Amino acid sequence: MRNKTIIFGLHIILCSIFLFNKSTFAQEENLKKEVQVVRPYEPSISDAFKINLQPKIEDTIKVNPNFTYGILQRPINTYFTPVPISAARMVSEPLPDLYSTLIRVGLGTNTMPLFEAYYNSKRNQDFMYGAWVQHHSSMGKVKLENGEKVDAKNGNTNISLFGKKMFVDKILQGDVGYTNSLKSFYGYDTNNSALTPNSDKQKVNNLIANVEFTTTEKDSAHLNYRIASQFQHLGDNFDMQENKVSGLLSMNKYIKQEQFGGEVSLVHYMKNQDLNTGNNTIFRLSPWIHLFGPQWRLIAGVGITYDANAGVNNTYFFPKGHISYDIVSHYFIPYVEIGGFLEENSYSKILAENPWVLPGTDVWNTAHKLILTGGIKGKFSAAVSYNVYASYSIIDSMYFYTNTSSDIANPLMNKFSVDFDNIEQTKILGELTISPSERFSVLLHAEYFNYKMQNLSHAWHKPDYKAFVSLRYNIKNKLITTLQAYSLGKRWVNESAPIKLDGFVDVNLGFEYFYNKRLSVYVNLNNITSSKYQVWYLYPTYRYNAQLGASYKF
Repeated sequence: MRNKTIIFGLHIILCSIFLFNKSTFAQEENLKKEVQVVRPYEPSISDAFKINLQPKIEDTIKVNPNFTYGILQRPINTYFTPVPISAARMVSEPLPDLYSTLIRVGLGTNTMPLFEAYYNSKRNQDFMYGAWVQHHSSMGKVKLENGEKVDAKNGNTNISLFGKKMFVDKILQGDVGYTNSLKSFYGYDTNNSALTPNSDKQKVNNLIANVEFTTTEKDSAHLNYRIASQFQHLGDNFDMQENKVSGLLSMNKYIKQEQFGGEVSLVHYMKNQDLNTGNNTIFRLSPWIHLFGPQWRLIAGVGITYDANAGVNNTYFFPKGHISYDIVSHYFIPYVEIGGFLEENSYSKILAENPWVLPGTDVWNTAHKLILTGGIKGKFSAAVSYNVYASYSIIDSMYFYTNTSSDIANPLMNKFSVDFDNIEQTKILGELTISPSERFSVLLHAEYFNYKMQNLSHAWHKPDYKAFVSLRYNIKNKLITTLQAYSLGKRWVNESAPIKLDGFVDVNLGFEYFYNKRLSVYVNLNNITSSKYQVWYLYPTYRYNAQLGASYKF
């Protein structure tokens, strides 16, 4: 049907066109057959207009809702009575038991008796006090270069008393100690067959007393200070005496974000005049300022030191500076330092370092005029930390130990004199600490040295390196194992001609088994590789030795 409609429409359209053309042809016969074009044809379409009418509705009825409501009051009867709940109490960890006394005894090869006794007051917030007694000696023999075995007796006895009084923001503490040491001059030059060891022994009595008063103000607005004083008396087997009196005052205070401080001290040594030795007085003044931020730290100051030693007076100005920056959250901290100081050298100091020095040896103080240091410290993890640095120092009056046959008082060459020289020192240090838990820890430490001498041909008895390894392992609080290894590099010594001592490694192993909280037994194995070495020329040390002992607390 739809197709028929379409065909019908087309017929009508064709007829209309035919009629229109016929009419047009009839008109054209009466018109001129001439057309004039005025302008081109421009078709156009008229705009469409949208009828936009919106219906408008007006509501004449307005309703305002109004609600009215009420609540019916009805009590609910209940027979439940709540029971009061007690406040929760925080239970702290129980404090470990304290034992006031510990006694340790031991005996080993080379007839090495050991006795130690400690006493300490128990837990108290106001005060503490205690005492310590120790005796350790050896009566063994060592073999010299010519194969001869000689007695190498030595011994140490220590007695110490100490006490501390704590106030709200102050601490008063002090101690007094006595030390008696014995060393025999067993070494001598075996190349001279005419010489034989003598029976000389060095006995040293040393008395030291300290007192100190410190403030512990937590408020940064207050001034904190520390006052300390020391008295020391030393006497040896050769009628040499030395007395020391010292005093120190240090202060620090925060002003906003800066910390200011300083230190003033006085040290005076009085030596035995019978040995034609003079006095030694050192006065120090060192102000400083400490600036710090979230990642950086800066210290700047100066040290002023007056040195009066045996009639020779010197005044030194030492710089003090430190700057560090925490680049990666305590993992990588580079730092640079500049400094200097006056090192106190006394007869008691060198005697503790080398017990075979010539009695009454006079010494000068050592001026570390300039120390430049640059390094990196930080940690690889929470359990591993490190420190690496290199330093360059200019040092005046550095002391070195020498033994020479030219000294009439030392025909055996078994006593050491002290030589001094101005030097330049280069030092490289590396240190690594590993502590993954409280039961296991490792410490690695190594130092390398290089010396540039001004007058002496070599840095006598100074090694080119030092290294130290310490390991401690606690197995379930029942067995503690310790391993320590110490290594010293090659050293030059002065005989008739310079001699180079070989380096060495000394390894020590220790075990301590705890039977219970009170009783434990231990064994120490020293120089387990039986290394043959000399720390000081002509004085070989003990080779392999062991000690067995026990400890008891009560």
